[in-house]
Amino acid sequence: MNPKKLWTYPLLFGIIGAFIGLVLRYAFTGSSIVFPFKNVLHAHSHVMLLGFLFNALLALIWINFTSGIDRVSYRIYIALQLCMALMIVAFIKQGYALYSILFSTLHLWLSYILLIRLWKRLEASKFLIQLIKAGIIFHFISSLGPYALGPLMVMGMKESPWYQQAIFFYLHFQFLGLFFTWMLAILLKKAAVIITKKEVKGIVISLVFLYAHSLDYNFNHWLIQWFGGFGSILLFLILLSYKRIFQKLENHFKTIYYIILTVAVINIFGSIPVVAKLVINNHFMLIAWLHFLFLGMYVPFIWVFLKQKISIYLWFLFGFTVVFSEAVLVFPNELSQWFSISIMWLLFIIYLSMFLIITTVHLNYLFSRINTK
Repeated sequence: MNPKKLWTYPLLFGIIGAFIGLVLRYAFTGSSIVFPFKNVLHAHSHVMLLGFLFNALLALIWINFTSGIDRVSYRIYIALQLCMALMIVAFIKQGYALYSILFSTLHLWLSYILLIRLWKRLEASKFLIQLIKAGIIFHFISSLGPYALGPLMVMGMKESPWYQQAIFFYLHFQFLGLFFTWMLAILLKKAAVIITKKEVKGIVISLVFLYAHSLDYNFNHWLIQWFGGFGSILLFLILLSYKRIFQKLENHFKTIYYIILTVAVINIFGSIPVVAKLVINNHFMLIAWLHFLFLGMYVPFIWVFLKQKISIYLWFLFGFTVVFSEAVLVFPNELSQWFSISIMWLLFIIYLSMFLIITTVHLNYLFSRINTK
């Protein structure tokens, strides 16, 4: 079975997730529309994380590191999409409750089965496969976070630091665990990089140590900054060692590499106590970081590997929108005064542009695929 069939779902969920995000942003403009904000926020985060990113990177792994997805695995994948669709509805209607927990748990268990099947079918150089398998292990480890939420609630610890850390634990080992290792493996294969066992270990250790940055939100100890700083510098040095190889590639792959290198540099700065406190005390800064990872790194990476021609003008508009949105989140008061408009309306306009760009790219690919059948 052609694994390219997997692309339909992440691209559609990407459009849905972007639209839900736009609705959330509109709610801050002073709109009189009333809806359960937290419920919709949960739907947005889950569909973008699992419906778009997880699905898209999973498709890329099947395409680049296996001989094709088998029928049983494909059926499990379709079951995941059904769970994702039901999860969106459940979160919007009831938030974290019976059905949303049921479908998210079922999605997680099905993902275990699918990734075990993927583990057995990987085809590449020995240590590149180890990097992908490390990502799969990170996925299993990350799920300890959601499993801890129930017991913490029962013990009356929902307002404790550990409840928030359980969520951060899951997000870290997804964003900078599973997703990052898979993205790196795909990019290294494209660049024909011969990765060593020592480098794989170094990458895994650095990503584990980077969890210290999440601990900064609830705890204050010099060892936290030390671990975070060590992980950040180690990751940067390993990535920097590939510079000469990536400079020989086409511009779009070279750009993705430098974006990843920028993320590594930002992590180093995040280990500095003054910078860490700035992010902790400023919610906009946290959103800026998460959106930079998602919109600034993972989305363009996925689009580059779509094998769909995207016009240079659309790329430029996307890049400008991402950079401008980051600037507004980091310097909200200054830019609000500069444009003589409220910061919330400015952000809504920016994300409206982002939604239109994402929709255009995804629909172009889906329609072109239909026309070539």
